[in-house]
Amino acid sequence: MDIKRRFILTIVLLSYFVTAINGAIVITGLTDMAEELGLNQSALSWVQNAYVLAWGGFMLLGGRLSDTFGRRQILNLALVLFGIGSLLAGIPPSAIVLIVSRFIQGIGAAVLAPTSLALIIDYFKGQERVKAVAWYSSISGLGMCVGLIIGGILASFFSWRYGFFIYLPLILFMLVISLKVLPKGVKENNEIRFDIWGTTYSVLGIFSFVYAINGAKNTWLWLSVALCFLFLFIRQEKKVSDPIMPLRLFNGIRTRANIARLLFAGAMMGFYFFISEFLQEVSHFTPLWVGIAFFPLTLSTFWGAMRVPKAVKLYGNNKTLFAGLTLMLIGFIGMLKMDAESSYWSGIAIPMLFLGFGQGLVMSPLTNLGILNVQPKDSGAATGVVNAAHQIGCSVGLSVMVTVSSDAAEMAEICHIAMLVGFGFTLIVFAIMFLDKYKLKRKIWNM
Repeated sequence: MDIKRRFILTIVLLSYFVTAINGAIVITGLTDMAEELGLNQSALSWVQNAYVLAWGGFMLLGGRLSDTFGRRQILNLALVLFGIGSLLAGIPPSAIVLIVSRFIQGIGAAVLAPTSLALIIDYFKGQERVKAVAWYSSISGLGMCVGLIIGGILASFFSWRYGFFIYLPLILFMLVISLKVLPKGVKENNEIRFDIWGTTYSVLGIFSFVYAINGAKNTWLWLSVALCFLFLFIRQEKKVSDPIMPLRLFNGIRTRANIARLLFAGAMMGFYFFISEFLQEVSHFTPLWVGIAFFPLTLSTFWGAMRVPKAVKLYGNNKTLFAGLTLMLIGFIGMLKMDAESSYWSGIAIPMLFLGFGQGLVMSPLTNLGILNVQPKDSGAATGVVNAAHQIGCSVGLSVMVTVSSDAAEMAEICHIAMLVGFGFTLIVFAIMFLDKYKLKRKIWNM
C-alpha cells in the first residue's frame, strides 16, 4: 500500500473512530451534565436524541453529497461541522446550547461516516479493499469500548466537557491530511444537479421515523408521518435523473445485506446498553470499570475483524458471515443464563468472547455485500445506505428491547429479555442471509 492510500485509510479510520466513541463518552457524562447545567430528565434525553435524530435524518443526504460535490470538499465540511458542534458542546452555558451543538455534531457525523467509507471504494480494490473494510469494521466495537473508558476517566477525575474537546486535535489532524492528500474533485457547475425534493423527503421521513422510536409521545402519529414522507421519497427517486438514493442500489444481495445490518446493529446496540446498565446497577461497577469490563468484547472483536481478510479470501463473504453469526448466537445463548447471582467472568466475559469474535467476523462481510459491485458514481450513496441502516438499526433495536422489557421489575430480568431479543434479531439475520441460499424458502413455502 503506497503512502497516499495509507494516509487516506488513516482519515477513514479516524473518521469512524470519532463518531464511534462519541455516544459512549456522552453516556458516561450524562449525570454530571444534568447536575452542572440543571437538566431535567426530558432535557437530558434530548442531549442524546438530538445527535441520533440528526445522524439518522441526514445520513442519506451525507452519502450523496460527496458523489455530487467531491469527496474532499464534503469531508472537510463534515469535519468542520463536527468540530464546531464538539467545541460548542464543551462550553455550553445552557441546556439549549448543548442540545443544538449535539444536533450540529450529528449532522457532521451523518456526512462524515458515508463520505469516509466511500473513500475505501474509491481508492482500494480487491483484497486491499477487504483489508480496509475489516479495519474500518473493527473500529465500531473498539470505539464504543474506548469511549466508555475515556468517558469514565474524564467523568471520574476531570470534567465531562473534556469528552467533547478531545475530538478537536483529531479533527484538525484529519483536515490537514485531507487538504494535502485528497484531490479537489470539483465538478463543473453544469454537471451538478441535486435532488432537492428527494433530500427533503428523506430527511423528514427518516427524522420522523427515528423520532417515533426514540422518545415521541405519539409514536403511531410520527410513524404515519414517516411512512408518508418515505412514500413520497421513493416516488421522487423513481422519476428524477439524479436521485439522492438511486433505486438501482437495491439489488437482491445488497438489499438483504442492509436489512441484515439493520437487525445486527440493533442487536449489538441493545447489548451494549443493557449490559452497561446491568454492570452498574446489579454488579455496582463504576463507569470506568464498565468500560474495562467490555475488554473481552473489544479484543475479540478486533481479533475477529483482523481474521476477516484471510477468511474472505479462502472461504468468501458468505461462509465468513455464517461463522460469525453462529458465534454470535452462541454468545447470546450464554448471556441468557445471566442473572443477579452470576459472576462477571462466567456470566458475561465468556459470552462476550463469542459475541465479540462473531461481531468481528460479521461486520466486514455485511459491509462488503452492502457495497458489492457499486458503480463509482454511486459509492457515496451506497455507503450512505449502509450507514443509515446501521444507525436506524441501533435506534430500532434499543427501542424494541426497551418496549418488550418495560413490564420487568428487576434489571436482571430486563437484561434477560433484551438478550432474548438480541438472539432473535441475530437469528433473523441468519435467515435473511442464508434461507434462500440453502433452498429452504421454497420448501417451507410448500409445506
